[in-house]
Amino acid sequence: MPYETVADGDWSSESTWLYGNVWDIEDASQNKDWSIVLVKNDVTTSSSHTNLGLIVDTDKSLVVNGDNKIENTYYLELNGTLDLRDDSQLVQGLRSDLVTSAEGKVKRRQEGTSSQYRYNYWGSPLGSLGATPLTDNNTVGNNDNNSDFNLGMLKQPGGTDIEFTGALDAPGKISVFWLYTYINGVTYNDWGSMDANTPLGPGIGYTQKGTGVAGTEQQYLFEGKPNNGTIVIDVTDTGGSGSVPAVSKTDYLLGNPYPSALDLHQFIDDNAGVIDGTIQLWQQWSGDSHILNEYNGGYAQVNKTGSVRAYQFVGIEGANNGSQDGTKTPSRYLPVGQGFMVEVIADGEVMFNNGQRLFVKEADHDGTYNNGSIFFKNGTGQGKSQEGEDLMQTIRLEFSSVDGPQTRRELLLGFSDFTTEDFDYGYEAKNTEEGDDDLNLVFGDELMTIQAYSAITDDKAVPLKLTASGDYNYTIALTGTDNIDEGQQIYLRDNLTGEYHDLSSSEQPIEFSSEAGEHTDRFEVVFSQQSQTLSEMDQEIEDLRLYYAMGRKKIVVLNPNGVGIAQISVTNILGQRVYQNGNAYPGSYTEY
Repeated sequence: MPYETVADGDWSSESTWLYGNVWDIEDASQNKDWSIVLVKNDVTTSSSHTNLGLIVDTDKSLVVNGDNKIENTYYLELNGTLDLRDDSQLVQGLRSDLVTSAEGKVKRRQEGTSSQYRYNYWGSPLGSLGATPLTDNNTVGNNDNNSDFNLGMLKQPGGTDIEFTGALDAPGKISVFWLYTYINGVTYNDWGSMDANTPLGPGIGYTQKGTGVAGTEQQYLFEGKPNNGTIVIDVTDTGGSGSVPAVSKTDYLLGNPYPSALDLHQFIDDNAGVIDGTIQLWQQWSGDSHILNEYNGGYAQVNKTGSVRAYQFVGIEGANNGSQDGTKTPSRYLPVGQGFMVEVIADGEVMFNNGQRLFVKEADHDGTYNNGSIFFKNGTGQGKSQEGEDLMQTIRLEFSSVDGPQTRRELLLGFSDFTTEDFDYGYEAKNTEEGDDDLNLVFGDELMTIQAYSAITDDKAVPLKLTASGDYNYTIALTGTDNIDEGQQIYLRDNLTGEYHDLSSSEQPIEFSSEAGEHTDRFEVVFSQQSQTLSEMDQEIEDLRLYYAMGRKKIVVLNPNGVGIAQISVTNILGQRVYQNGNAYPGSYTEY
C-alpha cells in the first residue's frame, strides 16, 4: 500500500508518508478518491478527504480539525481513534462497511443549550465499544454491528465523565429527572423516563435539559463506535386513524443516528407510508422555569416543501395558543446529534440508511431552507447551499391580530412542476390545532400549515380559511419568497370586497376587518388581477329585483321566477358583514 504513514505529523506533509515525495500529498484537493489509506501514526488534518479504504491502527489517531469531512466509500477499519473536531463529520456511502477492534472509536462533540430549564432533543451518533466483523452494513435489514448507547457514555469536552444528579438541577450535572423517550406515544403520560444506564438503540431520540453552566451553549463529547449502514426501528400506530393530539396522533422521538448530517428529503422518501412526511423539531426560546405551563416552546415543522416556525404550546396535551413565536426556521438537513419527532401513520419500520447521509455544516445555515444544518439550540450561522435537486418555489405568509386576541400564524405555499393540487406525500403539513383566531390553507376537510401545488399560473387561486373569534381587525403579510421570479405578481384577493391587494410589492401588511365566524371563501392568493365573468351574474340579476325600504328598514326581494336563493348577506363598505340569513324565505315577494 503506497498510502501509508511512517511518522506522526500533518496529513499534508511529505514526511508523514512512506512515499510522500511521490504522490501529491500537499494539495488535499488532488488526493485520490480511490486511495486506500493506512494510518500507522498519530496524524492531524485540516482538510476534507475521500477514500475507498481507511484503516487506523491500534492506539493511533486521525484528528480532523475545522469543519471538514472524512468520506469513505468502501471499507473503514477503526482499531484506533478518528477524532472529529469542531463540525467535522464522517460520511460512509452505500457500499461502505465498518470494521472495529474492541477499542476502535470515533470522538464527536456537539453543543446544546446550557440552561438547566430548557430541553434539547438528542440522538446519539454512536454506540458502545466492541469488536465488529466485516459484514454487509447496507442491506435492507438492520445492521447488527451497531450497538446501543447510554448517557453514561457521555463525556465533558476534555474527556472526563459527565456527572448526574437526581435533583431537578445541579450546577454542571445532568438531571436524570428530565431524561425521557417518547415511543409510539399518544398522550402526555406516554413519555418514558430513563436514567444514565438506560440502553438506547441507534436512531432512538431522548430529551435532556442543560446543566446550568455559564454561557448559552454547553458542549458534550460523544465517544464510541460510530453507527453505520441500515438502521431499522419498529413503530406502531397506537392512536389509530386520525391526527388529533392526545387522541389519535401517534408520535415517535427519533434522533439522527450518524456522525454526519442527515438529508430529510431522502429520509422522508424512504419512510413513505409509515410516517406522515413532516418532521417536528422542538425549540424552547424562553421561560426559565421547570413548571410546564411556563415553558415558552413548541414544535417547528419541516418537510420537502419547506418549514415553518414553532407555535407556543399550552397544557399537557400539546395544544397551542395560536401564537407562532418560534425563532428558528429549520433547514432540510439535520445536524449530528439532533433529535426529532415523527407522526406514525401505520405499523411498520422506520429506516435510516447511508443514502440519507451527507456533509452539511451547521455554520452554513443562514436561515434559509436549503442552506446548512441547524441544531435546535440558541445560535445562528451563515450559509452555503446544496445542489442537485429541482427547487421548489415558495411563498411565506404571516397572519396576525391587530386588536383581537394575540395570534400569529405562518403559512408556507409551495409551487413546482413535480407537485400537484392533490395530496403530495412529504410536501404537506397538517395543522392539528386550529386557533380561535386563525388563518389556514385548506386541503379537502384538512387544515394545513404547509401545502404544495402545481406550478404557478395566471389563473391559479389558493383558498385560505379565516377564523375570527369576534369582530376584529387582522393583517396578512408576505414575509418571504424562495425561487420566485422577480416580476411575478402575487395578490391577496378579497372576495367579500372584490379588492386585490398586491402582496409582492407592499411594504406593509394588508389590514382588514372581519366579523366573528369561519370564512372559507373570502380570501385567496392569486397571481393576476382577473376581471369577473359577468354573464351568469347578469342572468341572475335579470330574474331578481331588490331594494331597500328606508322607512321600514327592510330589504325587499322581488323573485317572480322563483330563483333559488342560498342566503342573504349584507356587507358594509369596510368589508364587515352586518346581516346574514342562511334560510332565504320562499315566495315572489319577501322582506328581510
